[in-house]
Amino acid sequence: MRTSVQVRGEEEIGDRSYAVHVQMDTDLSVTVQLEAQLPDGAVVAEGSFILPVTDLIAAGQLIEATLRGLATVRGGGRVSSKSRQAPANAGTPWSSEQDDELRRLWTDGVQPITELGHHFGRSRAAIKARLTHLGLDPDDPDRGHREITNP
Repeated sequence: MRTSVQVRGEEEIGDRSYAVHVQMDTDLSVTVQLEAQLPDGAVVAEGSFILPVTDLIAAGQLIEATLRGLATVRGGGRVSSKSRQAPANAGTPWSSEQDDELRRLWTDGVQPITELGHHFGRSRAAIKARLTHLGLDPDDPDRGHREITNP
């Protein structure tokens, strides 16, 4: 069975609307697409690239540092003073033991996604994506509260 994970982020910056779409169809690579539009729908920026999943954090840091440096040199853009450190295990593959533990903790229904993220050293988005990969619904309000019956 092949699992596909898609994440989309959007942000309004000035008069532009930026959208990033990330798609992972294999456990090996991720496709990243970026587009920016003006209010009239005119596309002012676009591009895409493919990265190995093992390089996501390093590539993201390189892209961020490069663009921050360029913005500083050009005197444009705003610089955020609240850069966050990536979670400890961000970008590292999940082991089967971690999958089993995540499945158990999720179906027990005790810990929220934020706590699971701290426990596994992963972001909330990574926990949600892995739950989906495991065939579990990260938005299920009834998890852990089902009665098990014999048919």
